[in-house]
Amino acid sequence: MSENMERILKIEIPSCGVGSSDGKTYDELEALNGWTVLFGTGLSWQGSIDLSGYAMERKTFYPVTAFIQEAASYVAFNGSGQTVIYTVSSIPMTPEELLDIVANQSAPGFTQSSFALSSQQEWTALLFGQRTINLINSNLPALGVCQPIVSNLFGSLSPTAADKLYVTKLVIPTTLAGSIGDTLAIPSSRIVIPGSIREEPKLEYMMRLKRSYELANQV
Repeated sequence: MSENMERILKIEIPSCGVGSSDGKTYDELEALNGWTVLFGTGLSWQGSIDLSGYAMERKTFYPVTAFIQEAASYVAFNGSGQTVIYTVSSIPMTPEELLDIVANQSAPGFTQSSFALSSQQEWTALLFGQRTINLINSNLPALGVCQPIVSNLFGSLSPTAADKLYVTKLVIPTTLAGSIGDTLAIPSSRIVIPGSIREEPKLEYMMRLKRSYELANQV
């Protein structure tokens, strides 16, 4: 077996700025910057981390940890806050599926609510996830600066032989008195996953690869 090679996977997620003329849906979309509006109010961004080079060499990536870096604060003028969700998985997931899951007080990899329309996600396929709830700083509400009040981590940090990792970020504004606010500024961010690349024994690698294909075909 070859020597372990330390690696740091990362993906950059751009900033976004949107506005609402009626406080109900975002209709001022000049600064989407690769983001997509969901149902008029939710915002999503999707990307991927390419592991095809390691897959071609029959190498497995072993995550050690994962964390989020954000360049600035979320700013919501006349808003009240937002929920922010990050996911990194070895199988694709649509923003609509993720929104359905979190709206029912769950997360990918957990037992789903009977009200959820999305299928159950395999825990090992969800390498990393984070859910944070931000609220307006009550001391300086006129500045619109939001601060986190609670944050939850989820995911398995399981080794993966997949050739691609799928990344999704959702930002869901909090509705207060029927309004999402006038504007929302989402800061640039990145996901960082330190780990190592290893060459597994052939049988173990083939079993892991087989499991990856099975999970991908369940989507």
